[in-house]
Amino acid sequence: MITEIPDLNKIKHIAADSKDFEYELIAILKEELPLEINQYYLHLKTQDFIKCAADVHKLKHKISILNMHMSYEFAIIYEDELKLGDNKSSLHFDKILNAMSTFISKI
Repeated sequence: MITEIPDLNKIKHIAADSKDFEYELIAILKEELPLEINQYYLHLKTQDFIKCAADVHKLKHKISILNMHMSYEFAIIYEDELKLGDNKSSLHFDKILNAMSTFISKI
């Protein structure tokens, strides 16, 4: 699977012409995303797949706001896998999280 490149198009659309609102959304993203990723990895490490699934559910919103449509669809599937106690797709999800982390660190 190819990992998509995040962008700010959806944030700009939501913010319309309000640069202040756009900056506020970006600030929230920059604050929350690392925390949510860390929480996901903590639960993955302890193999608490039910909590991992909840973490992925929350991360789907960040994936969506970064305009990553295919990654969002993948996260839906991965969340369901985790609910069944299966984390075989975690390596691909890592790539999505890394792409998002790298992107937000540069904006």
